[in-house]
Amino acid sequence: MASEAVGVVLAVGLATATGENVASPDSIYWSALAGAAGVIGLGAFYYALSRGTMGVVAPLSALIGAGLPVLIGLASGDSLDAGRGLGMVAALAAVLLISLPGGERTTDERRLVRIDVHQLPAVIVAGLGFGLFFVILDHATAGGETWWPIVVVRLVGFGLTIPALIVVAARAQESTWRRRLDVTLGLPKLRARALPLTMLVPLLLIGGFGDLGGNAFFVLASRADALSVAVVLASLYPVVTALLAALFLHERLRPLQVAGVVLASISVPLLR
Repeated sequence: MASEAVGVVLAVGLATATGENVASPDSIYWSALAGAAGVIGLGAFYYALSRGTMGVVAPLSALIGAGLPVLIGLASGDSLDAGRGLGMVAALAAVLLISLPGGERTTDERRLVRIDVHQLPAVIVAGLGFGLFFVILDHATAGGETWWPIVVVRLVGFGLTIPALIVVAARAQESTWRRRLDVTLGLPKLRARALPLTMLVPLLLIGGFGDLGGNAFFVLASRADALSVAVVLASLYPVVTALLAALFLHERLRPLQVAGVVLASISVPLLR
């Protein structure tokens, strides 16, 4: 919710500051669909994670989310030479390797990475939501608009988050609505961490900036090159996450993750 709210404010400010014309009705329609697809994908992603299928959710949703736009882009006429095709294969393999689980020692840890067939529909919906978000947003900005379509995406995302929050809170096993909302929003965990407001607010702003920046740079990338190439490069974010975790949290990269980083490094120059 915080990320969507920050994104709306920033996007409106940037759209106004740049003097961009208000998006056409057609662009608004497709932007709204993109926002809905993104929220549905994210909701399914977190639902699947909460059911203990982390080992399936991350790699499979990432692969579907990147692979679907590639197939649609190629079917729509994106032309790729052998070098770029090899780069795409390497990048998708890198995303898969970097997202695979490993190093589980306890029974609970192994439970979290089990393959639960009953949760596969949620995982597939997550991947389709992510993939369709890229495809539909590219279509929404085909007329040259950038910021107003993103404003619509954020507004729809924020609007859909509110009823989802109410539904989840209603199902929470708590005696009062206030307590249900607290638990749903994760406020007890925030209080337990004792994060001061001066630290929490900047974190929320950084999250909003990062999310908005990811959308905006994807739009610019898809406009500068083929959709399939832009999506594959955007889908390398798990590699960046793993490297940041190793740098700031001192997490050790597993051999498969190291292989994923190497493949990602090889794929980028091939896709240029």
